[in-house]
Amino acid sequence: MNTMFECGQFFVRIQNKSGLLKVTIWNSKGDKVFSDVLGPEPAVQFWNQVESLTDSATADEIRAKAREARAYT
Repeated sequence: MNTMFECGQFFVRIQNKSGLLKVTIWNSKGDKVFSDVLGPEPAVQFWNQVESLTDSATADEIRAKAREARAYT
């Protein structure tokens, strides 16, 4: 399952890559600012990096969408 959505000033894609979720984030100019696979560990570091590149509200929304996407894997 692939999910694409606008989140604040960012555009996000969540892809299922062999059972793992890959999160890619672009800014409003279309520049890719983040792309990584969300593995089982260390998830805290992954989400801290997402939040440092965006903001806490955006990171929370992306986290919620990732949980939804994971439910379908």
